[in-house]
Amino acid sequence: MTLQNSRALYKNKQNIILGPSNPESIFQYRYFTVVIDKNNKKVLVNKPRDFQSNKQHINEKVDQILNQRKMEKGIIRLDRNNYAYQIFTDQFGQKNIVFLNTTLIYAHSWTLLRLAILLGFTALIIFAIILIIASGLAIRPIAEAYHKQQQFITNAGHELKTPLAIISANTEMEEMLGNESEWTKNTKEQTQRLTELINHLIALGRMSETGEIALSKINLSKIVESASRSFSSVMKQKDLTFKTKIQKDIFVSAEEKTLTELVNIFLDNAQKYCDPHGEVSIDLHKNKWNNNASLIISNTYAEGKNIDYSKFFDRFYREDKSHNNKKSGFGIGLSMARDLVHTFKGKIKVEYHGDMISFIISLKTLK
Repeated sequence: MTLQNSRALYKNKQNIILGPSNPESIFQYRYFTVVIDKNNKKVLVNKPRDFQSNKQHINEKVDQILNQRKMEKGIIRLDRNNYAYQIFTDQFGQKNIVFLNTTLIYAHSWTLLRLAILLGFTALIIFAIILIIASGLAIRPIAEAYHKQQQFITNAGHELKTPLAIISANTEMEEMLGNESEWTKNTKEQTQRLTELINHLIALGRMSETGEIALSKINLSKIVESASRSFSSVMKQKDLTFKTKIQKDIFVSAEEKTLTELVNIFLDNAQKYCDPHGEVSIDLHKNKWNNNASLIISNTYAEGKNIDYSKFFDRFYREDKSHNNKKSGFGIGLSMARDLVHTFKGKIKVEYHGDMISFIISLKTLK
């Protein structure tokens, strides 16, 4: 390719890899020498092939360099390219000025760098695509096994309900026939506990299977008020102080039955684990900082100082490692409550201050 063809090809073009157009980029190096004899005559030697710079223009640049007596080397601009020059005197006493095109050298380095970046990004994208496909194939059996597990829990729960209902009915019949005893009472209590466990497991299984709940505008204040009235008799029966502070007409995006279950879980947990003759409180208000609905349910719990609260929402977690029946429950209520809060795109946390344990739920409000 000649320089003329290169000029026509690169005219007003810029390549993403090669960079700005430069007709001389077809050459690896471009250099020439100007010899100045004792008679101050300038002779161009080592002239590059297809060199198009005007001789008069070169002579002007040489004169400009010679006028700078103290400068033995430097850089000049010639034909849209930077040329580094150096002056030395040969054995015949003639001055030699050697010119080297540095624009080409730097351009080749930048071209290599841009090419490396482009290849790197291309390889990264290809690797990401392969990783996504491979991870999808690898995780598919796990996802299918998890889905089958959830289906089994739901189906097994429904199958277990029938024999439990029969056991409960037979026990009640025995009591009606005058055979009530400590054993029949204990059987009824354990049957009720198993029924609650199965209901929780079925609810968790359904949530995992569907993964979606139809959300709508719900009056959280009314739900909290209703739940508080339902638990007030339980609090009195257990001789617990029950305090309520509920701000009116706070609306959130949720599902009514699920939100009611959420509030009931925390109130039931509070009355179960509250210290004897202790205090249970429920506070609902709008947060002044972010305008979110803040629901705080607290109860006295003197033994809560040295508890690891980071595991409180783990499924089947019980702080009582002996698994005795002193406190009824299976360790899945709080786990389900956390999942419900996340379904409503809310946040939940637990805090402990001054012998009081508090569950704080934050939900976005609607106008």
